[in-house]
Amino acid sequence: FNFDKLSEYDLEEAVRSRHVVVHGTLTHNVSADVWSSRAIERLVSDIPVGLCEQPDDVIAEGLVSDYHFPFIGNPIDVWDQKLSCSSHFQVLDTGQFWQWHIADFVQVEGRHYGKWTSSEVDLEPLDQIHEKLALLRNPVIKPGKPGHTDFKVDIEKFYQWLNDLRRPILDALWDIHVRKRRAQSSFPKVTKCIPPQLSRFESFTIRNGEIYTKFFAAPVFFRSCRQHAIEAEKLVSSGDKQGSVAKLDEIYQERANAIILGAACLEAFINDLGFEHFPKLWKNVESLSLTAKWQLYLVLKGKNDLFDPGREPYQSLVQLKKSRDKMMHFKGDYKKVRQMTNGVITHTEHDLRREFVCDLPNRLEQLIQELCEATALPIPPWLTPKPNFGWM
Repeated sequence: FNFDKLSEYDLEEAVRSRHVVVHGTLTHNVSADVWSSRAIERLVSDIPVGLCEQPDDVIAEGLVSDYHFPFIGNPIDVWDQKLSCSSHFQVLDTGQFWQWHIADFVQVEGRHYGKWTSSEVDLEPLDQIHEKLALLRNPVIKPGKPGHTDFKVDIEKFYQWLNDLRRPILDALWDIHVRKRRAQSSFPKVTKCIPPQLSRFESFTIRNGEIYTKFFAAPVFFRSCRQHAIEAEKLVSSGDKQGSVAKLDEIYQERANAIILGAACLEAFINDLGFEHFPKLWKNVESLSLTAKWQLYLVLKGKNDLFDPGREPYQSLVQLKKSRDKMMHFKGDYKKVRQMTNGVITHTEHDLRREFVCDLPNRLEQLIQELCEATALPIPPWLTPKPNFGWM
């Protein structure tokens, strides 16, 4: 802080005496790192999920949580917040920060700039600032230039006028704060703990002062399935032949991971849809198999004719369920080898077939796309590799 312009004592007095601030918003219940990284990534990518369930999970309305930080945009008048308004105002009261939504910025027909409006306080006087400021800025006369002394006087007069304009508004905002604070006895969105770190596929909400998080696992499992399938094929291709003894265990390992994670992806995806659209019913179908859940959802959506285990991609769905079950309920017994056209293979090689695993990510994508198109849902953006945004 530049105390050449303002003494430390004057600053402390200003903080103690001026209770109302109108500048940006206070963001709470989320770490600054998570907020900034998610906001930046959402500007260039549609991969991440929404950060929170409700706006006041993250934008304080009323009492502000212990963990908070200011979120300030970058308008043309960023060098002095007095020259504009904000959607929210902040109050330091009883040693605590408070914040209330008070205004909206609307377009004005016939001019290139809008204005702030509010149903609770008259903000119409603020609309005068733009024109007066435009005249004052045209031109700005710097120190040492002819006319600077008069320009400085004009600026001082402008700020005297501005302070007189803002004072009744700030007084009205204080009264609004007192009224709102007295009318609301509880603030369920206020927390006391330091927020956790969240991945790009985690959302959160606040319930009765506690943080709840939700993980959207389908995209993570889908990417993992694809990566393991690719790695398995690399291992096969790098050997002198498909059954290269030195790498066979690693190949099986990658294929098994691809199968398990592929099934996990589809189960997570269909469960997300089920709980979203049929919450009362879906909580009672946990014991159903993956294929049964997939078919049930299509039935509930009136698309039962879509599920045909005799055609792709549903043939692969049935096979995926069988292969996954064998992995998860593995029985270490002896099984007869199989005679194939290209030679004899073990039952392990058959259960982890190269062609099936290699094509598995494409089948997952086809299943999800077909379901979404049939039920008028948007196709998830995470199905498409976007290496420039760290997604493959």
